Amino acid sequence: MQNNSFEYEYRERLKSLADAKKITQNQLDHFIRRGIQRISPTNDFDLKSLGKMLPRIVIGASDDYINRMKVPYQATSYIAAKTKAPDYSYIYKIPSKTAGGVVQLSGGKRKSGDNAFASVNRILIGYKAIMVSAVNLMANKNQIWNWQFFGNNFKESNLDIYEDLLKLELIKKRSKNFYYIVIARSDKTFKRVNLLEEYKKNEIAVLNPNNKIKVIFVTSQSGYDYAVKTIPESDLVNYIITGEEFVIYRAMLTLRKKYNVDIMLNDGGRMMSNGVRDAGLLGEERVTLEPYPGNGILPNQIDPSSILGKKGIGLDENEVEGTILIHSNEIDDERANVYLYPLDEQKII
Repeated sequence: MQNNSFEYEYRERLKSLADAKKITQNQLDHFIRRGIQRISPTNDFDLKSLGKMLPRIVIGASDDYINRMKVPYQATSYIAAKTKAPDYSYIYKIPSKTAGGVVQLSGGKRKSGDNAFASVNRILIGYKAIMVSAVNLMANKNQIWNWQFFGNNFKESNLDIYEDLLKLELIKKRSKNFYYIVIARSDKTFKRVNLLEEYKKNEIAVLNPNNKIKVIFVTSQSGYDYAVKTIPESDLVNYIITGEEFVIYRAMLTLRKKYNVDIMLNDGGRMMSNGVRDAGLLGEERVTLEPYPGNGILPNQIDPSSILGKKGIGLDENEVEGTILIHSNEIDDERANVYLYPLDEQKII
């Protein structure tokens, strides 16, 4: 029955938020125009083990809406841990730890919920492109953060889920022109993270020609002039130059028009994703919320820059400022959540 459909319930919830003045009429109309995608691993792809863990996977825009966009539809992927009472903020990094202390956020080991959610995000959202900041690239320079980085954890713990992820990858085949997009705003960025020096030593996995990954550097004119002398354009390396100044919107227009990237995973870190959000170009946050990982793991004093959100600050009083929560999968004590931002339709359509 239509009244029981996910789409119907979603529209009714949007109308309730508008009636309660949580979102504006313009935001209501926008979210309804965007539509929604609902995927059931079990019913749609016969992936029963994955379906038990993630019964429903939701993307916050329809294929038709994404096809009409002038820029890629972007989604992030984060893990965030609840801090100690009474604050109960959620933090997504521990600055004092290697690679932001991601493993510590889940109590010192990678947990099944985040491994599954992160793998699926990379397969369904990041199959054409994954965008990272130069800072994040260098922080994880020896790794390629594809779905196997997370999914391989199931090889021993749950082989059935690992095999379902393999099947899902075959169903949603990685684009022949898959791109790793690296944001380096200027020559100063390249210099600050020592990118060219590490490239010369072949220390950056995604730039190792043996891995055959197509990389697009997005930068200003000064960044291009500095980097291209060491990393020349080739079959595997391209540059998008946004002008004398770095302008993310120009870059996104070029990614869509020239490289046919219509959807991508924004995996570049909070500062970069916030810049995309502020430009009205970020579609959604996909976040695995973890419980408090225990005493002695998180710092006693939380760096404000580490905070992803706090209950009550979303448009619908969820955890992420400026968003509505459209779906939540409970996986033991984890939650795989999808939050939507309003998009700037004057720019994207």
